[in-house]
Amino acid sequence: IGSLGPVNVKGMSEPIEVHEITGSGPIRSRLQAAAARGLTRFVGRNAELDTLRQTLEKANSGQGQVVALVGEPGVGKSRLFWEFTHSRHTVNCLILESSSVSYGKATAYLPIIDLLKDYFDIEERDDERKIREKVTGKLLALDMSLEPSLPAFFALFDAAFEDQQWKNLDPPERRRRTLDAIKRLLLRESQVQPLLLIFEDLHWIDSETQAFIDSLIESLPTARILLLVNYRPEYRHVWGNKTYYSQLRIDPLPPESAVELLGAVLGNDAVLQPLKQLLIERTEGNPFFLEESVRTLVETGVLIGERGDYRLAGPIESTEVPATVQAVLAARIDRLSPEEKRLLQTASVIGKDVPFVLLQAISDQSEEELRRSLNCLQAAEFLYETSLFPDLEYTFKHALTHEVAYGSVLQERRRVLHARIVEAIQDLYPDRITEYVESLAHHASRGERWEQAVNYFHQAATKAMARSATPEAIACFEQALEALEHLPDTRKTVEQDINIRVDFGPALIAIGGFPAAADNYTQARAQCERLGDTAQLFPVLWGLARVHDIQGELSVGRGLGEELLKIAQRTQEPALLLEARHQLWANMAERGDLTSSWAHLEQGFALYDPEKHRHHAFLYGGHDPGVCCGYHAAEVLWLLGYPDQALRKSEDSLALANKLSHASTKSFALFRAAMLRQYCGDNAAVLARVEEVMKLAAEQGFLRWQVQLNVLQGWLLAEQGHYDAGIAQICEALARQGERRASSRWHSHFAVMLGDVYRKSGQAARGLNVISDALARARQTECCVYEAELHRIKGELLLQSGAGSLEPTGREAEACFQDAINISRRQEAKSLELRAVMSLSRLRRQQGKKDEARRILAEVYGWFAEGFDTADLKAAKALLEELS
Repeated sequence: IGSLGPVNVKGMSEPIEVHEITGSGPIRSRLQAAAARGLTRFVGRNAELDTLRQTLEKANSGQGQVVALVGEPGVGKSRLFWEFTHSRHTVNCLILESSSVSYGKATAYLPIIDLLKDYFDIEERDDERKIREKVTGKLLALDMSLEPSLPAFFALFDAAFEDQQWKNLDPPERRRRTLDAIKRLLLRESQVQPLLLIFEDLHWIDSETQAFIDSLIESLPTARILLLVNYRPEYRHVWGNKTYYSQLRIDPLPPESAVELLGAVLGNDAVLQPLKQLLIERTEGNPFFLEESVRTLVETGVLIGERGDYRLAGPIESTEVPATVQAVLAARIDRLSPEEKRLLQTASVIGKDVPFVLLQAISDQSEEELRRSLNCLQAAEFLYETSLFPDLEYTFKHALTHEVAYGSVLQERRRVLHARIVEAIQDLYPDRITEYVESLAHHASRGERWEQAVNYFHQAATKAMARSATPEAIACFEQALEALEHLPDTRKTVEQDINIRVDFGPALIAIGGFPAAADNYTQARAQCERLGDTAQLFPVLWGLARVHDIQGELSVGRGLGEELLKIAQRTQEPALLLEARHQLWANMAERGDLTSSWAHLEQGFALYDPEKHRHHAFLYGGHDPGVCCGYHAAEVLWLLGYPDQALRKSEDSLALANKLSHASTKSFALFRAAMLRQYCGDNAAVLARVEEVMKLAAEQGFLRWQVQLNVLQGWLLAEQGHYDAGIAQICEALARQGERRASSRWHSHFAVMLGDVYRKSGQAARGLNVISDALARARQTECCVYEAELHRIKGELLLQSGAGSLEPTGREAEACFQDAINISRRQEAKSLELRAVMSLSRLRRQQGKKDEARRILAEVYGWFAEGFDTADLKAAKALLEELS
């Protein structure tokens, strides 16, 4: 409120002081609203308050802390936070708080958005422009270096903005940047003033808010932040081993504290002592249960008088106290007048927080009746008024109050009210549908407005995917498909089913749900074939092929790729042709069909347009298709025996990635460049590329290549003679990789690297175990591009295990080398054939067959026309000279 000074008013003899309302008050929660009405005396939690004060002192000194309150509903978790945050100890802190709701798990970042709205002073009526102004102004005033974080905050608030670089980021990177932006803001603010952050009801938290809290806790030790959280006992977290974590179990009040509380509420008349004992026994000291039981006794006339000075109106023996707090609340609701009960139930269908304008839109009462009933519900402390300006809003006194009120609504009336809410939100907020889409989906589903439910759940899933909130997206996709089952089987609903499943597939793949993804795409394919819709069929087949490739079913993936190519050739659309070629060049390279892969790669180069196809990065698994074509071509060229051309293609691919400024694409290109250098035996170049991609990964938060990079680092350690450390790092990385990508070519190649390190360190038996497992897996998954290398290393290990004897290990090794030669020749993999022939030549020399050794090696070496400074060709030349 601002003063306008004395103003002359008609009919008044003297000027009077006039004030204007300039903004909303500080009430944002049910506790704030309850405090405005007067709170019950706070008792029995002095030890807990002392713990909070001590942790705040540590946090203020730069030793960040996290404190969790754990307890059943109604024991006073929120009240304890309220008392602490309104004590003199927190006057120098910036306090930001939020809470979760039971129906909010499908909305990513919901508690964080609530907290940030408080920080940026964003109100419900603020439009997108106003939101951008508030966020930009406060963020840059805090620290200009936070400017790159603006897109993340705009996206959280659904405030449209133009930032092509942000839109080009793949979803995991946007998620990482969003979480990082929030954390950086809070950490920077804590340098200006101590922060007290409160997250309530974590048992209802969404996965993205959970990820943020987990990340923030990791950064707390050196921050001036006290993080307070509370939750019910069923909630689980991973912070228990942190030295700066404290857990306080909040139990019901002990008898002496419960007596003190009842004394403040009832009074201290000795006649009331038996009633107090009865209440304590029945409620077991739960403060909320105690208060609601007292209110019940007042409403039923058992108690008369005023708060703090009640008298019994009848004998204590006739007094009945329900056995549970839910029963108490249900009985209180039943005693309301029909109008008040109906309104409370209507409000409960909206949710825990109840905007007046929405309640008015769905209520069957006149405005006068509505306000009168609301006043009565406030007087009875079922609802609290939390906001008066700019929009009137109410909240339920407690989550249990909301749960019981909603549970008392008959199913048919619930359905009608939920449906009304959908219509009301659409009418009231036509320009803010994106902001309300999760709520619309929830109410449309409960209201059995199935067509709207399908659309809104699909939109909510897409919104969650854009934020990389994969679990929330999956839940919404599943609910969209469930809602679709309630609609008639028409062409439109079949098309909707296909569209949902096409979008659903990447979410399932992202969490490693490959069988579920395959089933999802298979059902979509059946729907497409039923409609005869080839346009819809293409993305379905592309996704299905990708899943089969990941699962190691490469022959199925190839067949699907050929179907894709036929569709693309009929349409002659360059984008579809490029996608079909991409599926085939990757699949055939992994199967060892190198010449076919190269043919598709050549077509890919001809089709690719960096401007037209840069938006395909997400479709291609998070990287640009032209860059992908380049680094696949580099690998295939090296395998085919063209090392110099391979290196040029690799560098061209990397240059394109740098030009596109797409960080995820660049990380792919750098990793593949490192692998190519490893093939060529250029250890210094491998190290340089690994360091570059590790730096990029640290800056951008990429985790995709972490396992592969750790393998390369371990291999480099072994190459420097640090065998134990190198082997330990490779084995740890491969153990983390597990079965996530069953068909990955890297599994075979990393097995080759590890087997060779075991050979060099004299551990042939362990090496043979690794190679045997890899060979079995290669046969099982059809990923045989490096099968020749597996046979060759097996032969080398067998020779070493023979301890100098050529019988019988020599014959076994010779068979392995011959298998390697035959496989590499079948694949036309000249680089792998050269390695296999060198191994066989060395064996022939040991067997005394020097001329044959020279002849078979010279034949393969003479084929090469380039790459003579690579490690393999240098070694071959030296061996030929030794055999001369």
